[in-house]
Amino acid sequence: MKLTNKAKWGIATVAIPVLAAALLYVYAILPEKEDIPPATGEVREIAPSWVDRALSAYYERKTDEPIIAIIRQEYPAQTGAISPDGKYIATGGSIIRDTEISSVADKRVVRELAINAGNVHAVAFSPDGRYLATARGFMVHMPHNESVNIWDAHSGALIRNLPGPAGPRKIENNANALAFSPDSRLIAVGYFPQGNRTSVHVFDVETGKRLQIMHPSGLAHSFLTFLDGGNYVGYENDGFNIHDVLTGKQVQRLGEPGVYALSPDGRSLATRSNTEQKLRIIDRKTGREVRVLDTDKGYYRVLAYSPDGRYLAVNSDDGLLIWDLSAGRIVSQLKGHPDIVGRWIGFDAEGKYFAAVCNKYVVVWDFNKLISARRAD
Repeated sequence: MKLTNKAKWGIATVAIPVLAAALLYVYAILPEKEDIPPATGEVREIAPSWVDRALSAYYERKTDEPIIAIIRQEYPAQTGAISPDGKYIATGGSIIRDTEISSVADKRVVRELAINAGNVHAVAFSPDGRYLATARGFMVHMPHNESVNIWDAHSGALIRNLPGPAGPRKIENNANALAFSPDSRLIAVGYFPQGNRTSVHVFDVETGKRLQIMHPSGLAHSFLTFLDGGNYVGYENDGFNIHDVLTGKQVQRLGEPGVYALSPDGRSLATRSNTEQKLRIIDRKTGREVRVLDTDKGYYRVLAYSPDGRYLAVNSDDGLLIWDLSAGRIVSQLKGHPDIVGRWIGFDAEGKYFAAVCNKYVVVWDFNKLISARRAD
């Protein structure tokens, strides 16, 4: 049977679009060649996306809470930090190689700090806002040493890498926790437990010189902080342990294994032991129990004081809660976050914003409005 010209044309008008669509589909599903950044790090500016704006607006309208930003993340995030001025939030996670920087005002990820390997276990802004530190972990087979990166918080430029304690090709170089001193001159790093139990190291931020080594037995994703103007370092390990930065020696141990948060004035510790649901406030100098906050709201996973020390934010089995410490009661139970809360919640330096890393999102509340609304109730 011989096809007429009209029939041939008809077949062509159908076949060509189908073939073009098939080629586009194959191209779309082909794996992209990953643009691997150099070991020296690079900054990647992220273009605006209407999807980000639409998702943020959608979730903000679903709640009556004073949420000012719900920011979609490219990958699930578990850890984070907010800049002292409250303008930016840095996030990382167990499957995230590049640190994402979200703008609170723009309600989107605006920058990625990329490096060639590892995943982001912890992030921390320096109190003066100049630096951002990232702590990395690696697969066992990957050669690595410099697992802590110090970035310029404004430009995103990589300033320096800090050497791990165990030499190359060792998982003991994995860094799990970070803390800057109040004057931003020192940084404490919690590493994977070493064979000789030297897990917390203190570095000079400007020079990268290792100044002190301390000896907890098993620090991992734990609370780490400076105390008393940077003269001491405290960390959770079978209780709350305090070491003298100058000598490296332990000077105090408080409490039981659990989760901890240090009050802004350094006088109190909020803690929940691993064996109970009660939240306790203890005097940091004496270890004396000051207050017990008893509740049936499940186990507390993460704790964070507001900068004025009046409120304690907690992530519990029943969600995000805000405690008024002077009244000894929960004043807010937050439900506006669209996903599960990760390992980080926190405030900016002035207490204007309260933020939480929530898997594929970062959520930011206007804290003053949040507390004012609950007081009115």
